Amino acid sequence: MFKKFLITAILIVSLHAQVDKFQVIADSVSSKDDIITALGNVVVFSSNYYITAQKVIYNKKDGTFELFDDVVILKDNNIETKSNYAFLNVNNDDLYQKPSMFFDNLNKIWINSKDSKRDSDKIFLDKSIISSCNCVDPDWSIRVGSADYDVKDKWINSYHTRLYVKDMPILYTPYLGFSTDNTRKTGLLIPTIGYSKKEGFLFSQPIFIAPAKNYDFEIIPQLMAKRGFGIYAYYRYADSKDSMLKISMGNFKEKKKYQIENNLRNDNHYGLNIDYKKFNLFTNKQKDKTDGLYIDINYLNDVEYKTLEDDKYKKSVENKIESRVNYIYDTSRYFLGSYFRYYIDTTKESNASTLQELPKIQGHIYSNPLFLEKLLYSTDVKYTNHTRSNGLKVNQYEINLPLSYSFSLFDDYLALTARQEFLLNKYDYRNSPIPLENGLYSETNSMIGFNTDLIKSYTNYIHALNFGMDYVHNKKIKEEGSLNSNAILSPFPVTKTKDSINFKLNHSFYNKNKKQIFNHKLKQSILYDDGENKFKFQNLENEIIYNYILGSLKNRIVYNFQDDEFIENSSSFDLTYEKFYLRLAYYDSKNTPNSSKENLESYSVDAKYKFNDEYTLGYSEKYNLEKDIRTNQALTLSIFDKCWDLELKYEKEIEPASTIDGDPIKQNIIYFQLFLKPLGGVVQEYKVNEN
Repeated sequence: MFKKFLITAILIVSLHAQVDKFQVIADSVSSKDDIITALGNVVVFSSNYYITAQKVIYNKKDGTFELFDDVVILKDNNIETKSNYAFLNVNNDDLYQKPSMFFDNLNKIWINSKDSKRDSDKIFLDKSIISSCNCVDPDWSIRVGSADYDVKDKWINSYHTRLYVKDMPILYTPYLGFSTDNTRKTGLLIPTIGYSKKEGFLFSQPIFIAPAKNYDFEIIPQLMAKRGFGIYAYYRYADSKDSMLKISMGNFKEKKKYQIENNLRNDNHYGLNIDYKKFNLFTNKQKDKTDGLYIDINYLNDVEYKTLEDDKYKKSVENKIESRVNYIYDTSRYFLGSYFRYYIDTTKESNASTLQELPKIQGHIYSNPLFLEKLLYSTDVKYTNHTRSNGLKVNQYEINLPLSYSFSLFDDYLALTARQEFLLNKYDYRNSPIPLENGLYSETNSMIGFNTDLIKSYTNYIHALNFGMDYVHNKKIKEEGSLNSNAILSPFPVTKTKDSINFKLNHSFYNKNKKQIFNHKLKQSILYDDGENKFKFQNLENEIIYNYILGSLKNRIVYNFQDDEFIENSSSFDLTYEKFYLRLAYYDSKNTPNSSKENLESYSVDAKYKFNDEYTLGYSEKYNLEKDIRTNQALTLSIFDKCWDLELKYEKEIEPASTIDGDPIKQNIIYFQLFLKPLGGVVQEYKVNEN
């Protein structure tokens, strides 16, 4: 035993002088000149390698290992190979194996080859089987005549490639290249293939281009055989750690026959989006200052530009599209902001009469002491240019100057606040079709209020209570010009404060782990009506949230005293029990003389059941009870295996459309998405029915 360990120690010293520091353990070790032979249960390891075999011949002069029988080589604790024979040059990591079984443990892929040869960072393979599934009877595999694998770039090039599901050949291609990890690389993304009775054969193929780490492109051409052809392009660029630019544009050309048959307003749909965020433009990450630029510019000629977009980029489609350019400068003492708003109403032929805000400028001074520590003042000033090509334009000026004083009583159990507030609104009218006199309205509001914020701990829970009440007295200073006097001024309402008494209650129960169990909020205002010379109850708002061990239950109701009925009601229920998830939601609002709301009533359902770690069945539905229309309904089966994912979905939906008569499109769609990890996949879409 002592002789065996002595020989091993001598071997360590001799190898350390040549390359890496290797250690060898074997049943027997012998040495002759520059050749060292180890036999029986041989283990060779260093900082980079772990090797096992039944026989190892090491050439000290050349720095090579020749390995025989049950050879296993683990490189960098990640790449693992198995073979009957291997020849390894540790000076340059060149490796030849026959036959070989290659494992990339990090990316969960294996390659079984007739023989393989590693030259630097590339492995050349002959007659191989590649998969990420179980090595015995894999669910899918690709069989190749030859291939090469770039270990550094994690990329496989395969030639004379056949895709198999179990033992059944599915697809042949003379060449296939794919990445084995999730890093950004230039290549083809998952295509979408489908069929629609009205649109014909559907095909789109995303092309991803990543020239550098800080920017990339995606181009998505799409074909609808009976409808037309389009192309969308996306660009992303990070010019710094604090910024990101995204640009998207696209165009789709309808066939004239499809346009006429479907009553579409346009035969060409196009648009552009520019999204840019940048922080610390001028503040240079100063401790008490920050600034940011946010740009979101959207232009489109109709809603079809959005509905035809690829699903992964498609957002909720609204009839009114908003573009924004905002800049803010925020310090511990003051805040400056400029906001540009531009709207496109897709239901209109022209947006010449659509009101825009170009720009809105705000300056705000945060609360600061004035003479006394508890005497605080702040300032808020706004200017808005309401403009449009046709119709009334308005310059609006707003000033808000509050002054407040707060103090505590009864050992901080009660806080009292007194506030005096001055408000001014000024309207300069331009381009009016009727005579209007510039308007001005100013007022002061005096407020006195109290609130209490209490916490009490019990044996099994904690109770937190916040209750407040205030009284506001209004005094009009000046009112002149045209204010709320004509329907043309309805977009510019002047809010006149009324005397009021306001109550609010917010209390919660928490468990000992400070997790909220129950929350109740109540809000009530009582306004003074000058015409009737009395106080009137305003909307009563009541909200309850109950968080139980399996989910939550929420309800919010609004009661209108003038109409003597509930004008808004929303409820939701969440449940997660083992492998089952359920969410139910309901919303109802009523158009009453004093509610300022629409008649709406709808419910939604979202349910999922996970059979095991791989299979999930889901169902979702949205129903408009007011119009007796199911706007969306979907049944989904998802399978998440370690080497492949499959999603099947049947969906009924109503999609907005720029039809001449304004009618939306009803369609039933079957989706099929298969992803073979890390090879790639395909999305199929079949539109069963369209109206």
